[in-house]
Amino acid sequence: MNSNTQRIVITAVLTALLIAVGPLAVNIGPIPMTLQTLIIALVASVSSTRVSLTAIGLYLLLGAFGLPVFAGFKGGFVLLAGPTAGYLWSFLLFAPIIGLSFKRWNNVWGLIVTNILASVVNLTIGTIWLIISMKLPVEAGIAAGITPFILSSTLKITVVVIVALAVRQVQAQTALAF
Repeated sequence: MNSNTQRIVITAVLTALLIAVGPLAVNIGPIPMTLQTLIIALVASVSSTRVSLTAIGLYLLLGAFGLPVFAGFKGGFVLLAGPTAGYLWSFLLFAPIIGLSFKRWNNVWGLIVTNILASVVNLTIGTIWLIISMKLPVEAGIAAGITPFILSSTLKITVVVIVALAVRQVQAQTALAF
C-alpha cells in the first residue's frame, strides 16, 4: 500500500474511532463528561499532525452537518456555536500541540507534557467560551468548566500515554507510521 493510500485509510479509521466513541457521555452539569478528549488525544499521540488534524476536522465537519457524533449522540452546527463550542473547536489544537511538540521531545515525558498542555488548552478555551456564551461569572465558569474535569482529565491522559506508547512500539516494530 503506498503512503498516500495508507494515510487515507489511517485517517478514515481514526475518524471512525472518533465517531464511535465521541457520543458517549455522562451529564454532570452544563458540560458533559465524555471520552471525546481521550480519543482526540490518542489520535494526536499516535499519528502525524496532518493525519490527526484531518481526522479531527472530519469529525467536527460530520457533527456540524448533523450526524450525531458529539456528546450524547447530538449533532448540528448549533453545537459548534453553543456553550460547549469552545471545547469542540479546541479539539483542532490537540493535533499541533501534541504532534509538533512530541516531535521535539520524542519520549514518555514529551508525551505526558504535550497531553497535559493540550488538555489545559482545551479546558481553558472551552471554559472561556462557556463563560462568554452563558454570561457566567468567572468563578462559576471555572467551577462548571474546569473543576469537575481535573480528575477525569488526569485519568484520560494516563490512559492515552499508556496506549500511545504501546501503539508507538508496534509502529516502530512494524515500520507502520501514521
